[in-house]
Amino acid sequence: MNRNFRARANKGFTIVELIVVVTVIGLLAAIAVGAYNKVVNDAKTAKATALVNTLSTAKSLFVADPQTNEALIQQYNAAPDSNFNLIAPYIRINGAQPTSVADLLTRSGMPTTVAIVLGTVDDHSVTPAISDAAPQVNGYP
Repeated sequence: MNRNFRARANKGFTIVELIVVVTVIGLLAAIAVGAYNKVVNDAKTAKATALVNTLSTAKSLFVADPQTNEALIQQYNAAPDSNFNLIAPYIRINGAQPTSVADLLTRSGMPTTVAIVLGTVDDHSVTPAISDAAPQVNGYP
């Protein structure tokens, strides 16, 4: 009879065992959340870098185009953020040409709260000469 009582007493987990298991699960979850956040932030950084590279390439193609003259370069440099339409023909996002900065953000999968600064292109025909200023994506990540 004493053996049956002892067998029943050993059927469950002790409170110490449960606390150890819950603690281990909690630690693993904390590590997983940290790793997930790092991956998400790295993905956002990569997306922003890709957009900057796309804009830089579009500006380079704009300057290299034989139909681009000094007047167009000066027009662009006078207000780069207002002259997106001058570099838009050189941009393709998922096979489509964006019509505006807002359309570019939408097609790129960026939130509308992101601000894009296009930057200037090289222009040595004016004094003082204007050097190339890289595009920036602000507010993401």
